[in-house]
Order: sequence, then C-alpha cells, then structure tokens
Amino acid sequence: MHTVARYFLLFVFSFLFKAVYSATPVNSSESKVVDEIYKATYHFEFKRVDSLIHANDPYFTDDLEYNLAVVNYYWWRLVSGSQNGRFSGLVSTRIEKIRDLNSLTESKLQNEKLFLLISIYAYNARVSLLDYSYYSALSDLSHYYSVLKISFDKEEKYKPFYLTSGLYYFFVGYAKEKMPFLSPLLFFYTPGNTALGLQYIQTAETSEDLKISQEAKYFLMKINFDVYRNYVEAAKYCSQLMAIYPENLLFQLYRFRISLALDQVAYAKARLTIMENTAGFNHQLTADEKSFYIRQAKSELEAYTKGHQ
Repeated sequence: MHTVARYFLLFVFSFLFKAVYSATPVNSSESKVVDEIYKATYHFEFKRVDSLIHANDPYFTDDLEYNLAVVNYYWWRLVSGSQNGRFSGLVSTRIEKIRDLNSLTESKLQNEKLFLLISIYAYNARVSLLDYSYYSALSDLSHYYSVLKISFDKEEKYKPFYLTSGLYYFFVGYAKEKMPFLSPLLFFYTPGNTALGLQYIQTAETSEDLKISQEAKYFLMKINFDVYRNYVEAAKYCSQLMAIYPENLLFQLYRFRISLALDQVAYAKARLTIMENTAGFNHQLTADEKSFYIRQAKSELEAYTKGHQ
C-alpha cells in the first residue's frame, strides 16, 4: 500500500472509535443486558462479560445493538493484552453478522441504525490495522466514510452525531493542517475543521446520555494529551473517567502518563503502584491482561528516568 495512505489510516483510526455506543435501546430487556455488558467491560470484569454473552446470545442473536456491545467487549480484550487470533476472529465474525442484519440501504437508515453502522465499519478497519491488513482497512475506511457522510448536518436532529461528526471534523482537519502531504488522500473527503470538531465533541460531552458523554470525555482526554499537550485539561477528563471506572487499567495508564508529562514523578510512581494493586486484585483478568498496561507504564517510566538523568 502507498505509504501516504497507510499513514493516514494509522493516524485516523488510532483516534477514532475506541468504542461508540448506540443511544437508543430497542427494548427494556435488551437495554439492560447491553448496559450490563458495557459497564462490566469498562470495569474490566471480563469473566462476567463472558458469562453475560453465554447467557444472552441465544436471545439477542439478531439484535444490532447487542452485537455491537459484544464487538466492543472483544475489542477491549484485543487491546488489553489478549492480542491473539481468537479475539480478532471473534470481532470479524460478529461484525459480519451485524452487516447481515442490516437489510436497509444505507441512505434510508434511521438515525439510530446509521449511528451503529458508523461504529461497525470503524471497528472492522481497526481490526484490519491490528492485523496489518492495510488494503482491507482502506476498504473499510471507504465504507465508514460512505455511511458517516450521510449523518452530516443531522446533529441537531440526533444528538449522538455530535460525537461522530465531531471526531471526523477534528481529526481530518488536524491531519490536513499538520500533515499537508496527506492532502491528496483527503481530496475526495468532506473538509475537516478542528474548531468545529472540538466544539461538537464538547457538545457531546454534555449529553444526558451518560454513554455518549463518557465517550466524549475519553476523546477530549486524548485530544488534550496527544494533540494539544494540555496535560492539566487531559487530567481533568481522565479523573472523571476514573471516578466512573476505577478498575479500568487503560484510564489508569493515561493518568500515569499525564503525571509523567507534568513531571510529577512521585505521583506517577504512586499511580503505578495503584495500577499494580488494581490488576493484582482483579480475578477477572488473565495473567497477560494483569500485566499488559503495567509493563507499558514501567517501560515509559524507565525511558523518562533515562531522559532526565
């Protein structure tokens, strides 16, 4: 694959869609199960999620939102230390199932279903990138954009689109501003706008839907940490996420990183100890998952120490 195209894919999907939620449950029983799966996933209660899937798969096998919640869980397993063919295959199989459930043409989808499909295509591309399948990822990016562009200018009618549109406008705008060599690849895409994108994500952060609000907090944390290097602002959003999900080792890792970025070494070491304790007492994780983020933190602390000698 052309180097420019590969770089663009890696850039966009390193940020877009850690997970995106459906904001409109189909029925109360399905909604309860989906909420339980999401909450247990973000609390790192992985064995509990396995039990929930085993118990509910026969009842919600054809439900779009339920299947996306399961994909989200499998993705978390992939990026939390279980990077093996099993979970990659499970994500791909479940996504194909979701695609088969979509019987309407994309241009005629209701907003709720359109929102789900945006998430689906993004997940598929990220799995392809994780497997270094760049051509597949490029195809998925095309599908992702073909669905996403239908949602543009519908944000007021369906508030969750503030999140998806905001992410697109911000990161495509940022790519064009900071990496002009990507312009040829962006020529056929809707122009980005970092200011508008950030405004949209901030609007999503105030959503009454806690899932959308939490997702927006995550991206505001990443934008402030990775893009603007506004570490104080990043710490604010990270702390809010940790207050909701104290067992989440990825959020703890970001708080550790933010502390190092602020040269708060003693606090960073304290955060590392908390991570080790959190992982050690969590019997829902495998041995690899217990150590995955901790190994990263120790490596980054070692690099920081060498760089400041």
